Amino acid sequence: MNNTNGTNERKTLNLKRLTDSRIFWMILSLFAASLLWMYVTTTEGVEVQKTLTGVKIEFLGADAMRASSDLIVTEQDRTTVNLTLSGTRRVLSKLTNSNVTATVNLNNVSADGRYSVSYDIAFPAGVNANEVTVVHTSSDVVNFYVDKLARKTIEVKGAFTGNTAEGYLADESMVFDPLVVAISGPKTVISKVDHAFVAITREEVDRTLSYSTTYSLVDADNNPVEDSSIQRETEEVTVTLNVLSTKEVPLDVTIIDGGGATRDANTRIEITPSSIMLAGDAAAIDSTTKLILGTINLATFATDFSATYTIIPPNGTENMTGVTEATVTVSITGVATKSFSVNPDNIICINVPDGYDAENITQELNVTVRAPQEILDRISEVNLRAVADLSNLGTNASGVFTPTVEIKIDGFPEAGCVGEYKIYITLKEKR
Repeated sequence: MNNTNGTNERKTLNLKRLTDSRIFWMILSLFAASLLWMYVTTTEGVEVQKTLTGVKIEFLGADAMRASSDLIVTEQDRTTVNLTLSGTRRVLSKLTNSNVTATVNLNNVSADGRYSVSYDIAFPAGVNANEVTVVHTSSDVVNFYVDKLARKTIEVKGAFTGNTAEGYLADESMVFDPLVVAISGPKTVISKVDHAFVAITREEVDRTLSYSTTYSLVDADNNPVEDSSIQRETEEVTVTLNVLSTKEVPLDVTIIDGGGATRDANTRIEITPSSIMLAGDAAAIDSTTKLILGTINLATFATDFSATYTIIPPNGTENMTGVTEATVTVSITGVATKSFSVNPDNIICINVPDGYDAENITQELNVTVRAPQEILDRISEVNLRAVADLSNLGTNASGVFTPTVEIKIDGFPEAGCVGEYKIYITLKEKR
């Protein structure tokens, strides 16, 4: 029993001495490293496969082709391919879809047209192409169209699709600077573009707008033409939308009271239309309270008057209604008319030129007096005077003249004469 215990103790002591030995651990580490090296070298040399998806297609010589021949690649049927590659783990571990590309050589392309070209696989630096085998591709060729590069100048157009605040009107004729823009790109693509288009969509607009904005390219039917191959020489244009103030303005006439009639007392005025809508600069619109069609002298007619006047908008405004004429009807009510003959002794001349005598040729002058009936009944010929003012004849006038006379009705300010009256006189130098 004692011998057995001694033997175990000696084994334990020997084992402890071994594990504490530096040489033991060096030999063990060397052995493990050898096993790991044998595993790596064995597995790295084994051929495996790897699939790369979304490998980008690049065109070699595209810039040179464009510079020398004005040719550009369009209508590319694919931009990436999928590749299944074979090689050792060590080599394939270096390959990803971001450092592997499919390259199409354009050096032999010299004319526009459709092409179907195979591509080469380009590997990153440090990878020998001979160490990689292409097992499978999603496509063997790339189909594309080579188009002639062209330049085109197009008109800038626009539309206001928003709305204005109440009392304002947007002028549909928008102004652009520049009026035209230039684009370039494949001939077949830019041939679809008809014009550049700007849409103003702002709401509650109450002032003129002017700002820089981008534009879209559209065809003749205003359908968008979107293609990344189109290049714009001008990215933005300045658009101006004139916003006009609007206002309903009444139409009116200037009335000269006379002949026993006044606008306020016994005159009825009807204007058709009674008003129009004006649009224009805010200052011009705000200062316009009414539109005067013309002047009517109540002494020129007895009871009724009607005339058509041209509607002339003020400067800086325009007539939105489109109506260009207005009819004015004037009726005088509450008065009557009566004919009188002016006594020859009451036909007189005033302001006779110095050194001259005025002699009346007219010996009878019939006039029409208008006034309320009760006033007419009280007027007689003795109340009437015809006065000719000769101050406009000058100092060297002589001969026969026909001056206009003013009919005065003494004592009856409510009455007046209707019409215009003239007399004949002779102007002679005094002796």
